[in-house]
Amino acid sequence: MMTPGLEAMIAQLGPVVQRILQSVAPLVEQPVVRVPYSMSLSETQVIPAGESVLLTPTDFQYSFEWPLEVHEVGFSQDPSHTYRDWRILFSDQIFNRPLEKAQTGSSPATLVDLNTGKWCWKFPWVVRPKGGAFSCLVTNLDQINPISVDISFIGYQLIPRGP
Repeated sequence: MMTPGLEAMIAQLGPVVQRILQSVAPLVEQPVVRVPYSMSLSETQVIPAGESVLLTPTDFQYSFEWPLEVHEVGFSQDPSHTYRDWRILFSDQIFNRPLEKAQTGSSPATLVDLNTGKWCWKFPWVVRPKGGAFSCLVTNLDQINPISVDISFIGYQLIPRGP
């Protein structure tokens, strides 16, 4: 049995709880489900000394039926090199557009947060479903030693919610 004072308190909390639920509803009722996804090289690529190599194109083709929202790019290289020893040029194959201003590519040292080893994008890039692709041209700036590199596009598949 409730006392009149308790009933009055609950009645006063009703509008507050309702406002909180209404503000959270858009987060819960999104039209898509974001599933974590990483599009990576199938194996580390070795770039010969002083040369430019297009990374395996099939590794960066996206063939699922839902779009991919890319939020960051992960980089790694062998321990004997640094991010300043190579350059990378990204292009979106669907739009035939480079993702950077520099025509020769950028040094990962200028892109990467050294604490995470990732290049985080302020705004995600959405890769088209069923045929979207990236091309990655890596240039080894070391004229003596080859370098091994790995790259991953990290983000979310945007899967529509069912009715």
